[in-house]
Amino acid sequence: MLRTALRPRFLGLLALMVVATIVCGLLATWQWDRAHQAITDDADGAEHRGALEDVLDVGDPVTNAIVGDIVTATGRYEPEDQIVVPGRNIDGTDAAIVVTALRVDLSDGSTGYLPVARGWVPADDLTGADGEIDPALAPPVPSGEVEVTGRLEASESASGGVENGVAQEIATTMLVNVWGSPMYAGYVAQVDPGAGLQPMPEAESTFSKGLDLQNIGYSFQWVLFGAFFLYLWWRSVRTAHLDELADRREAMEESLRGSAPDADDGDHREVAVAGSPTSTSPTPDKDV
Repeated sequence: MLRTALRPRFLGLLALMVVATIVCGLLATWQWDRAHQAITDDADGAEHRGALEDVLDVGDPVTNAIVGDIVTATGRYEPEDQIVVPGRNIDGTDAAIVVTALRVDLSDGSTGYLPVARGWVPADDLTGADGEIDPALAPPVPSGEVEVTGRLEASESASGGVENGVAQEIATTMLVNVWGSPMYAGYVAQVDPGAGLQPMPEAESTFSKGLDLQNIGYSFQWVLFGAFFLYLWWRSVRTAHLDELADRREAMEESLRGSAPDADDGDHREVAVAGSPTSTSPTPDKDV
């Protein structure tokens, strides 16, 4: 089998499989590092990144590398640009989140909108006499220039619109149609809310929570793929070796069958010799 493995064809195949295995090993290492980084980030908690403009530009996505980190933004609230997002369960309470537009100065001299989740209140506190959510019952918006500190969160997916100041999601793709542009792609969840509001809980993402375990699983998958490439090469060599042994055995059997004497031909030769006139059997004397 070693001679078969050392043939140029299989050596070339081995080189290809080794390269594929190395690539799989690098991908496994990359996935493992991502899982380790995610676990480390969870253990270290949120990172304080400073001013929002140093972390994120208008229109840039809130990536998994910065989501949940603490940022600071300075601007003025727009009281008329505010929505209430009911239907949230926070600490076992039927809650409604108050989201207000913060007008901030951009680096190019223009102004933009930053959605700020100022906090939450029990939904009953915002329920009017008709049993419907009334945004006018939300705690008052701070006036003048304010400094907001909170977690940077990714926009939620929009499934509806804003109706009478009430929405079902904190979705910038929806708010930009109501408040105007330019607008940041994410929002800030205030960690130190004003009077009458409860602090925002950390946004939970199924993708983020499962990222470390998912990356660990991918890492082991790449290791298995690399081992499979080497097994595939060994299986190819073994199959070729067994096929050659079978061909040699078949050729030897054919050779043995071709060299064996035919039994019927031997019988005919024996009869011919017995009746031959050159036989050495004695003959009777003739009378003279």
